[in-house]
Amino acid sequence: MPYARVNGARLYFEQHGSGPDLVFLHGAGGNHLSWWQQLPFFAPTYRCTVYDARGWGLSQGEMAVGRWALGTDLVALLDELGIERAHIVAQSMGGRAVAGLARLAPGRSRSLVLCGTTAGATNDRVRALQDELRLERGDGGLREFALAPRFEAANPALSLLYRQINALNPRRPRGFLGKPPPGYRGRMHEQLAALGVPVLFVVGEHDRITSPAMIREAHTLVAGSSYYEVRGAGHSAYFEAAEEWNAVVEAFLAGLEENPQRRPT
Repeated sequence: MPYARVNGARLYFEQHGSGPDLVFLHGAGGNHLSWWQQLPFFAPTYRCTVYDARGWGLSQGEMAVGRWALGTDLVALLDELGIERAHIVAQSMGGRAVAGLARLAPGRSRSLVLCGTTAGATNDRVRALQDELRLERGDGGLREFALAPRFEAANPALSLLYRQINALNPRRPRGFLGKPPPGYRGRMHEQLAALGVPVLFVVGEHDRITSPAMIREAHTLVAGSSYYEVRGAGHSAYFEAAEEWNAVVEAFLAGLEENPQRRPT
């Protein structure tokens, strides 16, 4: 099995296809297997890299290093794999790695597709919307809100697969992905805009973890970014509506390859 040793961790990764580099970052409910509907679609055009964050899937590493390791591990993995610059696709938790990448190695991304994540582009309104969502969800974990309310009844087989992929992840220390330290304000939007690369925000219509209102606000904060809402989908739009999601991301990336200087509108 392919492993990369970075920052004292063993990160499991896979690479498929050839062409410009396209790196997928999974969310807290997933791992490298989450992208099974994306790899066959994008591999004919791009060299696709998927991997398990430390503590997820097949990867191993000390978790006491905290949430900041998501970004430092991504930078180290790009170095280990010889990826100078890449299109980055981040789902939910993957946005934290993007924030780290923007801080530590701002020249390594060619574009950003941010799905169900603000990647740290927050203000007081975003924080207020996050608090409202927490109250709406109650005391239950985020797992039950990963899919749109009606998706499971309409797609029992896919829903089971989603749960099974999630179940492959080992247990992690409680609070590893909890609220940031007191006083942390997470104003990444200026840094994301300063990267000078196209940014696309994607969100599901029924997302109750990062709502459309929340992602639209993040979109307005990142100057020049684009926004797309997947109708009928929840937090895991890439999984629930893969055909539409793939087409939207493909069009976004194809436009950049045809005109590398193009900024999003």
